[in-house]
Amino acid sequence: MKKYIILSLTCGLMIMATSCKKFLDLKPLDSYTENTFYVDEKGLQGGLISCYDALQTDSLYGNNLLTLGEIRGDNVTDNDPGSGAGVRNQIEVFSETPANNILAASWQGHYKAVYRSNLILDRAPGINMNEGAKNQIIGQAKFIRALSYFNLTRLWGDVPLVLKVQKTEEARANSRTSSAQIYQQIIADLTDAAVKLPVSWPDAQRGRATSYAASALLAKVYLYQKKYDLVSSTLQPVVAAIYAGTVLSTVPQPATFPNSLKTSKDIIFAVQYLAGGVKEAVNQDNRYRNNSNTNTITLPQSLFEASDNRKALVAPTNIGNRPGKFNNPVSNNTETSSDFPVIRCADVLLMYAEALNELAYGNADAFTALNAVRTNAGIPIKTPAMLSLQSDFRKEVYLQRRLELALEADRWFDMVRTNQMAAVFPGIPAFRSLYPVPQPEIDNINNKAGWQNTGY
Repeated sequence: MKKYIILSLTCGLMIMATSCKKFLDLKPLDSYTENTFYVDEKGLQGGLISCYDALQTDSLYGNNLLTLGEIRGDNVTDNDPGSGAGVRNQIEVFSETPANNILAASWQGHYKAVYRSNLILDRAPGINMNEGAKNQIIGQAKFIRALSYFNLTRLWGDVPLVLKVQKTEEARANSRTSSAQIYQQIIADLTDAAVKLPVSWPDAQRGRATSYAASALLAKVYLYQKKYDLVSSTLQPVVAAIYAGTVLSTVPQPATFPNSLKTSKDIIFAVQYLAGGVKEAVNQDNRYRNNSNTNTITLPQSLFEASDNRKALVAPTNIGNRPGKFNNPVSNNTETSSDFPVIRCADVLLMYAEALNELAYGNADAFTALNAVRTNAGIPIKTPAMLSLQSDFRKEVYLQRRLELALEADRWFDMVRTNQMAAVFPGIPAFRSLYPVPQPEIDNINNKAGWQNTGY
């Protein structure tokens, strides 16, 4: 009997040892991994939401891009060199270094969006589902990846081009890719996205990227490359849709900002937020709230014509207040659900007018597009007699871009793109048109040669 018990225990221990080994190899049943999540349409759709979520963070449109794209310019001033160890004020006064944590967070935030998009694009082809729905998911992922790379190359110039999900050692071996090659990939992504995406979504899915959003962003990429003929041809169907007024339309800014950003036909693509304690909101301070003169609106009111309906939305604010453009209700004392616009109809019309003017002065369609923006703002139209030279028309477009897109994180990039930086900020070295590559990123690379931008 004793011998039987020992034999039984021995067998039992052997079975347990074998079973334990199998058990330890199992993935946790209460959480997903990349290999268990992206296996069907539901997982793919959930992963796509995470791509949009990456755009919401403080690292990107929730906060830092407002600093890097707007406070860096001349519409907003940060007057608090001590706040946050001075890292934001460094960007304001052109003294940032590779150690600046705003730069590090923004770099990482953009590559998080790229990583999540790459996951979708890597797994989508192997999933059995409706091809039309799959193509729409792929189109959205490519749009978000393209937008992320557009920001990356505008901020840093040459950056690593990562088009697949990488392991750590692969990432450590990355090198910087030329801005020209980055733009080629952006163009490829957006061209494909424009074909795969619908012109609109049902109201329940409003906020997703559309073919119009992809085309408008593609045209902006061409504008940065001064390929004005491609800007014009790419925007023609978008402009036609704006004039038709069915899906898109110019809408006076006071009717869009601050409370109708989620529904206005003027919004082609925006980063969306929700309020109500669901951790999908943005802190009200991150919408240019004037705390102890930290965020001072310095866009001169004198630049606006008397009847301009945009003027009051960007007027200087008192301490504790946000500009009218983003002054929508606050929940839980700190959070706002205000969306952040990335592409609007007025932006498209001004890009179209600029491109046509650069191709040849006097184009009637250029005046039509420019005047559509002016009429929408409640100010009189401009005639060829008033803008008799190509340079006059160009100057007017630049002015309207500054006034129309104020506080939308576009001003700094426009200044660099149009070579206005030296005139607006005399004495600032030209190398400051790009930001320094964050030092933590260089520290993580095997071959560090050539990783830092000139001047830093």
